[in-house]
Amino acid sequence: MRRSLIFFMALLMVLSTTAFAGAASGQKRTLRVAGESWQVSKIFLEEAAALFEEAHPDVDVEIITYADTSVLSTYILDWARGNTDVDIVFLDGGVTFAKQFDAKGLIYDFEKDLDIFKNYDPNNLKPGVLDYGRVNGNLINFPIIFEVYGVSVNIGMFKEAGLVDEGGNPLPIKDWDDFYEYAKKLTIKDANGVVTQQGASIQFGNNLIGCIAAALAGELGHVTTEDGINFDLQNDAFRSILANWQKGVLDGYYSVDTFVDNSGGRNALKAGNLAMCFEAAGRWMEAELMLGKGTVTVLPTPGGKGTYGFGGGVVVPKASPNADLATAFITETLLGEFVQTNTFTQFGKMSVVADFYDKSVGEIPTWGNLDKSMDNALMPPTYEDGQKWLDGVCTILQAGLVDANTTPDMMIDQIVELMGSIRK
Repeated sequence: MRRSLIFFMALLMVLSTTAFAGAASGQKRTLRVAGESWQVSKIFLEEAAALFEEAHPDVDVEIITYADTSVLSTYILDWARGNTDVDIVFLDGGVTFAKQFDAKGLIYDFEKDLDIFKNYDPNNLKPGVLDYGRVNGNLINFPIIFEVYGVSVNIGMFKEAGLVDEGGNPLPIKDWDDFYEYAKKLTIKDANGVVTQQGASIQFGNNLIGCIAAALAGELGHVTTEDGINFDLQNDAFRSILANWQKGVLDGYYSVDTFVDNSGGRNALKAGNLAMCFEAAGRWMEAELMLGKGTVTVLPTPGGKGTYGFGGGVVVPKASPNADLATAFITETLLGEFVQTNTFTQFGKMSVVADFYDKSVGEIPTWGNLDKSMDNALMPPTYEDGQKWLDGVCTILQAGLVDANTTPDMMIDQIVELMGSIRK
């Protein structure tokens, strides 16, 4: 009996060990996807995770929210040691941060390393969008959405100011002179001179480089000099733009809220206190959600020759053991219909997939106002010292625009000097 009991217990242990080994071999893999809070919500990452898990029962998708771009420096340190807590990272601001990762050899090239188009036809994508993710020809930041700059306008305020055509549509903003004159008519002050309705806002904060690029593209049809590296600033067109911005600020028609609050313009538009908001074109949709359907629209960047375009994309660190899952998640769900159409129709983050883009524009005709801008959208150069560049330009313009003794030439000279001092 004792011998039988010992045999039974030994057999049980063997079976248990075998069962454990089988469970271990069948363990689920975990794909870790990181993004800022707005990316998690507006690109529907939780929903994308659920769709991918349904299609891949052997995979768990973990969505990680990181606070802001300051966290990205931690990724650099971890990835350089061959460690990572994430497999896919969403990045804002085009290739600026991806370029820093790539310079240290920390992220994959989606074409050369991951062969992402082996199972996905690149012809499905809108022409040109992949360029938003390339650095020196290498596709290091795969675009999931793209955006352009434009002027979001409050239709009711334009009507009250008489700035509409016979059909009640806001008059076009042909150039920056129009922008100033409209802002002047749209600004309302009380008996004490306090502004109760602001005519216009330009993003003079963390999107200032984008505003400069959009303004140059609108007026000149290009952003850089012939070398493709330096911003084309030493010309009459940009001199006139800065003079216009300074006059609008000094006269009180252009808000300076974005000097200290990057969301100052968009929040004022959503609150119904601002008539024109010059920054990412999707602001009109955010405001319409708050103010009601048909209350806000969007118009092209003044000048009409182009605007600033940029992609929001993802990178995959070389330290990740799940690069195969990462490429599948991108092509199957992030480029899938649910994510691509909803992020466009609900939040104005444009679809990079041609069919879904066309479908969304068909549902929301207002986007047709920017057809030409979208076709002629330009991406400005990004610099290795990108933060120094942004901070420096903000310091120069925020000081110069409020000082009548600072001429446009003085501001341009300072910016050009800064541009020559940074690593590109």
